[in-house]
Amino acid sequence: MTRKPSPTARLLTAATAVVLFRGGMVICTDLVGALERALLALGHDPPGELADIAAAARDVVEARLDADVTLFDEGRDRLSRGLAVYWAGKALDPAMRG
Repeated sequence: MTRKPSPTARLLTAATAVVLFRGGMVICTDLVGALERALLALGHDPPGELADIAAAARDVVEARLDADVTLFDEGRDRLSRGLAVYWAGKALDPAMRG
């Protein structure tokens, strides 16, 4: 039996896919849909380390729904920076050193 990913894992996976897929807003529609579902699964009170990522993700979803290319690009850039900070923290965690 396969285990369902946690809401945190779903958000991080969908958000990473959105920022790595450098296609335009229209091309990212399916990924933004996955991002929206991940946000719904996470709920309105994300853990502190995910707060900036979740806020940027909400902006990306809203911009896509409003068909606002400028806000979509700005939101995706914020999402990219938030993920970079998150993953840098994980990479520098002493528990990750081998």
